[in-house]
Amino acid sequence: MLRRLPRKARQLRRDRRGTAAVEFAVILPVLLAIWAGMTELAHALDEWRKLTVLARTVADLTAQGDTKNPISTPLMTDIFASATTVMRPFNTADAKIVVSAMGVGLSGSTLIPTVCSSYATGNATPRSTGLATGLTVPPGYQTLGMRYVLAEVSIPYAPMIGSALVKLAKGVSGTITFSSVVPWPTRGGKTYGNNIYTEVVLPGANAAACDKSAP
Repeated sequence: MLRRLPRKARQLRRDRRGTAAVEFAVILPVLLAIWAGMTELAHALDEWRKLTVLARTVADLTAQGDTKNPISTPLMTDIFASATTVMRPFNTADAKIVVSAMGVGLSGSTLIPTVCSSYATGNATPRSTGLATGLTVPPGYQTLGMRYVLAEVSIPYAPMIGSALVKLAKGVSGTITFSSVVPWPTRGGKTYGNNIYTEVVLPGANAAACDKSAP
């Protein structure tokens, strides 16, 4: 019996049966993790891309104005409703949209804009009118008297393959908030005061043009 042990040991060392199965079992979790990560990344990029398109759509439609100033509330409701079509197949129930009519003063700094009027979906808060110290006029709009529309859109993103991965990455919660901010030149509305640029005025109880003129 003892004499046969060395021979059995040599045979066992040369035996390669089951090697492939063991190697596959070791590498399978890695392959699954790569597949899950690529799938999640593609899904997240698609939703972020659609969110950017939504911000551009809202800004463009608002910048065209209405047949009157301020823009009617039903028209703004229809513009916000475009989110359902633009974001499909993603759920837009938690999407927040804030659109603001922005202006650059006729004199002084061209870097800090003024919020002339603002409107938002029911789950969001419109910007307060007045000097927007937290914002900077985008390049290309830094001209005295310039008027433009600023669309700010955000939506929470919950990973398809479990939120535990996000918790590990972010250390806070199981969701990520995607956001997009798009400025758009005003193409509708009317001029007010001494300004040569047209301005759209958004709905509101105290809606007024940037120079405080009554629409």
